[in-house]
Amino acid sequence: MAADPPETTYAVLGLIDKVPASSGHELAAVADRSFAHFWPISRTLLYRELTRLVELGWATATRVEQVRNPSKWIYHVTADGQQALAGWLGHPVPVISSYRSSVLLRLFFGTRMSPSQLQALLEDYRRALQDQHEEFAAIVNMLAPLSTPTARMGRLNALHGLRTAEARLAWIDEARAELGHEG
Repeated sequence: MAADPPETTYAVLGLIDKVPASSGHELAAVADRSFAHFWPISRTLLYRELTRLVELGWATATRVEQVRNPSKWIYHVTADGQQALAGWLGHPVPVISSYRSSVLLRLFFGTRMSPSQLQALLEDYRRALQDQHEEFAAIVNMLAPLSTPTARMGRLNALHGLRTAEARLAWIDEARAELGHEG
């Protein structure tokens, strides 16, 4: 029995299902504007997953010749792919998942950093989070008046990002206060 594909395979499958007849480049752009906030995927990995999906028979790739641009491949989900996606969506999810944070990794080794380096690390993180907060707030506000299921799901994801950014900003204040007591 073969192992189940990784979740990223299903993420790309869902993306093709959501935006059919798109090229890899177009799918990567959609991923960058949407789920990359909580499920980052490099273009290299996305293209590898497109190949895997075609090999699994869950997607088809059709070459499209273009006059002014190089030819491209566009992707569609097959019936088997729709069934695989539905099965994956129906499986229980591990409630706790992990994410990578360069900031927390550096902070873990923060005893090797000067107080000014630690403060700069937290200030850079604050700026990035404030930008992210503004981006999520704009998405939430833009999608709020729309009542389509797609808009509702996008709004809920953006709302999660907004609340997470708010919690992380509050954490920075706590971390700065605690680090202020160490010097």
